[in-house]
Amino acid sequence: MQNLSRRNFLKAGAAGASVGLLQAYGPGGVSLATPAAAATAGIKRGGTFTFGNTAGIQEFNPLSMITAHYPFMRALYNTLAHYDAQLRPQPELAEKWDLSADGKTLTLKLREGVKFHSGREFTSADVKHSVEFGQTNQSALLRVLYRTIKQVETPDKHTVVFKFDGVNTGVYDILDTLYITDKETIEDRNKTAIGTGPFKLDKYIPNDRVEFVPFRDYWEVGKPYLDRYVMRVIPDVSSLVLNLEAGAIDCAWQIPYLDAARLQGMGGKYVITAGAPGVGSFDIAINVTVEPFQNKKVRQAIAWSIDRERFCKTVMRGFAQPTCLMWPPHSWAYFKDLEGTIGYDLDKARALLKEAGLEKGFQTELLTASKRQFGYGELAQILQADLRKIGINARVLDVEVAIFENRHVVKGEIVTMVHTYARGNRDPGSLVTGARAWTNGWKEGNWTHYESAEWERWRKELTSTLDMEQRKAAARKLQEIALDECFTIPVAPALRVFAYASYVKGFDVTMDNSPYVGDMWLDK
Repeated sequence: MQNLSRRNFLKAGAAGASVGLLQAYGPGGVSLATPAAAATAGIKRGGTFTFGNTAGIQEFNPLSMITAHYPFMRALYNTLAHYDAQLRPQPELAEKWDLSADGKTLTLKLREGVKFHSGREFTSADVKHSVEFGQTNQSALLRVLYRTIKQVETPDKHTVVFKFDGVNTGVYDILDTLYITDKETIEDRNKTAIGTGPFKLDKYIPNDRVEFVPFRDYWEVGKPYLDRYVMRVIPDVSSLVLNLEAGAIDCAWQIPYLDAARLQGMGGKYVITAGAPGVGSFDIAINVTVEPFQNKKVRQAIAWSIDRERFCKTVMRGFAQPTCLMWPPHSWAYFKDLEGTIGYDLDKARALLKEAGLEKGFQTELLTASKRQFGYGELAQILQADLRKIGINARVLDVEVAIFENRHVVKGEIVTMVHTYARGNRDPGSLVTGARAWTNGWKEGNWTHYESAEWERWRKELTSTLDMEQRKAAARKLQEIALDECFTIPVAPALRVFAYASYVKGFDVTMDNSPYVGDMWLDK
């Protein structure tokens, strides 16, 4: 078996290299026996783990990858496979897989004996349903990625075959993110949830809490270790830390960076982690169909008015460095020579407005949701103040998280917006197919409504070949277009900090920051 370090895997292109990686596991693909109970020496069973988050659930849809949903995804559901900490593929509901030499056919052998929380057997028909749901559901953020699967065959109830038009550099990202949903109950997802995961839904009080209890027929023998898992909605981000310190919750997610630094210095009482590396970035999104932003010079003026350095120093407390590039520094698609192409220069911004015939400025709206994540409100205020200096009066509209998500994810109704995009830590191709901020037009869910044949050309080039020189050239071209068009404007890495009590053990998250709750236990 070939082992790749995180650095080498990322260098090869994460999921892009996964085609070769999948084949490298031998003719039979990856195969592991059904896991026996893990080594449990020292593990204490029982207890309730309470997780605090600012956002309430919109629906029990694991393919709707928004802030409110990450905490339940790995509790209720499973994927076909998942990345481990070194970005090596690990079997989950698929025990093994085999990729054809031409990269067009992926055959998966499913784990037998897996049950949904309803007691129904998991079969290949459920995989086919989940693919189709992911391709058509308007809330599925990765539906462009799932649509690269052109056909799903189910020769028997434990075998699934995915057919592609050609080499698919996102093949393993599909397996890692395609959560398997229950075809019999998914239409009732606003009020109920049925999956194959380690926990099942026990109680749901909208915008207050969700409670889960162990699924006793869970396929991974011996798990979960907890007696109960509780997700609490605490809308005020400052109250998250207060609840953690008071012992009302065991873990707080997306806390202020100042509090993270303070808790880290409390003698080991709390553990602070930034979660998955490079997963997200702060950005400013601009609707290119709304006047005066149809003119890219106006969008460029906005980009030159963002004081990224001030935001990183005063708000992020030095935890992150400013950037104007779409991919993070650890990615092979990060081009250091392009860093700083756009900076903070109000004179440059004024000149661009003058070229656009708007030297007297104009009024606009800046959408944000300060309760969604620390930094949203602060970035809006910093940008608003600087825009005022160049004659743009931006009214900050700070809304509730549910309204924020509905306006941009569901309706695409924005003018300008403070936002964070994800999936920069996967294969570079997954960013432009899996993060709506970088897809091609509203037909693919991009709330900026930016659509371009040239963007599509280079995106296809990036995602349809394993030739690294061609892929690097395509990624660079996309980056150059993004710097010129300024529809999504990167600002800085978005570190979604977890803070949890030191008695919480086995804490780990997916590449999207969804906690593996089934592996956790409490040492108290």
